[in-house]
Amino acid sequence: MDDFETIYLEGVYVIAVNVCRSTIKEASAFRKIVEQELNSGHTKLVIDLSKCVHIDSTFFGSIIKALNLTSQIGEKLKVVKPANTKEDIFLTTNTLDLFDLYKTREDAIKSYEIDSQANN
Repeated sequence: MDDFETIYLEGVYVIAVNVCRSTIKEASAFRKIVEQELNSGHTKLVIDLSKCVHIDSTFFGSIIKALNLTSQIGEKLKVVKPANTKEDIFLTTNTLDLFDLYKTREDAIKSYEIDSQANN
């Protein structure tokens, strides 16, 4: 299985992180995938961290970069929470307010539809 998988579901591009430990080793490849998707016009992104047990600061920085890139084009980045809630980097770094966090991939995808309805 690849470390990352890009899946198109219901008009949303999901980048699934398929590693238990997301570290500096994976950060560069992750950034490239995010940039490729955004440069291809795929602005509705979900980052699925549900298989991650540990996220180091470098990989977390890549998630922050993805958040900034999507914000610059007027979209919201949706994130599926990591598997290990005891070591929740979003809580540890006090960045919960910055992210749209979801328990499941399905909830994150549906949130784009809800956002769209709210804007109409």
